[in-house]
Amino acid sequence: MTLFAAANIYWHLPVLLVAFSLVYSGTRHDRWDRILWEAAGWAVRIGGFLVAVGGGLFVVSSYPDLWPYFAAVGAVGTVVYYYVLYRLRRREAAAAAK
Repeated sequence: MTLFAAANIYWHLPVLLVAFSLVYSGTRHDRWDRILWEAAGWAVRIGGFLVAVGGGLFVVSSYPDLWPYFAAVGAVGTVVYYYVLYRLRRREAAAAAK
């Protein structure tokens, strides 16, 4: 089986991503500009998640001895990201309360 024949199952992914994003956004908004804006955001978030999962699986399968180091870097990055995000939200809430 060639690479392109094995990749046929992935051709439907962009169509499903767009359809899912539009349907989900359509259930939350009535105006087309808001539906399309929300759908674009969902497509970016879901696409980013799928790329991250695919990259993680690639690293685990290609570098079986180094994956704990990549996992540690990812965990530290996640903690730093959410700590900064938490601090920003806390500052915004304090500014809004004043």
